[in-house]
Amino acid sequence: MVVGEIIHEKDVVVIGAGPAGYEAALRAAQYGRDVTLVDRSRSGGECLHTGCIPSKLLAISARKMWDSAPGVTMDPEFSMQQWNSEKVEVVERLEKGLEMRFKSNNIECVKGSASFLSSERIGVEQGEKFEVWTFQHVIIATGSRPKDPPFHSENIPGVIPVEQLYKTPSIPRRLVIFGEDYLSLEAASTFRALGAEVTVVTESDSFMDDMDETIKRELHRQFKKQKIRVMTGATECNAVAGERLIFEGIKSTGERIEIEADTIAYSAGRISNIESLCLEQGGIEVSRNYIKIKDTCETSISRIYACGDITEGPALAIKAIKQGKTAADHCCGVPATFSFDCMPTIIQTQTPLATVGLTEAEAIEAGYQVIAESSPMRASGYASLLRQTEGVVKVVRDKESHLLLGFHAIGAGAVELIEKATLALEMAGRDEDFSYPYSPHPGFGELWSETVDRTIEKKARSIEYQ
Repeated sequence: MVVGEIIHEKDVVVIGAGPAGYEAALRAAQYGRDVTLVDRSRSGGECLHTGCIPSKLLAISARKMWDSAPGVTMDPEFSMQQWNSEKVEVVERLEKGLEMRFKSNNIECVKGSASFLSSERIGVEQGEKFEVWTFQHVIIATGSRPKDPPFHSENIPGVIPVEQLYKTPSIPRRLVIFGEDYLSLEAASTFRALGAEVTVVTESDSFMDDMDETIKRELHRQFKKQKIRVMTGATECNAVAGERLIFEGIKSTGERIEIEADTIAYSAGRISNIESLCLEQGGIEVSRNYIKIKDTCETSISRIYACGDITEGPALAIKAIKQGKTAADHCCGVPATFSFDCMPTIIQTQTPLATVGLTEAEAIEAGYQVIAESSPMRASGYASLLRQTEGVVKVVRDKESHLLLGFHAIGAGAVELIEKATLALEMAGRDEDFSYPYSPHPGFGELWSETVDRTIEKKARSIEYQ
């Protein structure tokens, strides 16, 4: 390796081309800044190549297998081999689309590995070439990778991170999924719909405790209906390879778990990709393997920003995208801040789940006078037309201020409904903001309006009886 003598002067340098990085690069370029995007791999990051896109693509295929409509008869078959081939086409098309956007916005793309030499300089290694750059601003967005599970998994055939399920040549007949995050739930639901026998194993004694109780109960019911086994409180877990692949564990009750599997997939969290950045040489503060940031996404060093999985909080593309835009705005002189307050959670199970804001229990604990109301998805005429009547919608409001506090849904229209709820929370929506606007008929939006109306009726009744 030869260190170049020339120091290159850069304007905005973005390290990492995943959702946080490419959104930051595009936003800064749209403000007229000269942007350089550095990544050691392919544009789009893990989200495009191994995570969000492949998992959602397979979830869509699984749903299509069971779609029905009046007068339409089908005898569907699924080919994982064909799906893998078409997945590659979709991913490559999206990657090329990203690269075209980079080109049209005059973003310089560099394949290489960046690291800090000081708080004012970075080095970029490109094969045999190593160059030194100075910069006006740097946005770090190097993402994360799967964390190892709490049991031995290395070199055991059939034991893989959940993300690798979307590269398998065929659907495993018996699948054990260790984990309870959105990756685990999506994979469990999707692969069960495609014919796998699925068992979900968690270390915690409960299941999805951060969800609203109504939604959690409905998710349990959906998994039971789909014949997905859920085993909670599993400790001392282990994967044993031999003539058969066995997942072992001991439940908190003392009961021994022994499950035969073709594949054991795990999702035990993520590890930030920050080791090779030499952050200490840049004076950038790190806490618990995360880069510490302000609400502007600026690090401990002015002009240096961080966003996405390398910052504290859930490893979600929706968070990464928002932080990437926030960092770009701020470094370009546009006031911007990031907050988790109105960030929705979306889980693309076969009965999709979406939630934003406070659960009913959280709202009560926070001291609000809560009015909560639910509507079953079957109350929607549109859901009946689609023959997708499973699920429930729940609205949590404050009795005194009329403010929306939380919105939670599981069902076919959950993802579409959550956008309206997120906007309503952000804008401090009240009674009149929900009851006045029109809702398309038939449409899922009517279910939102109906549920809000029920909370208004409940409030009116409570006033009448006082």
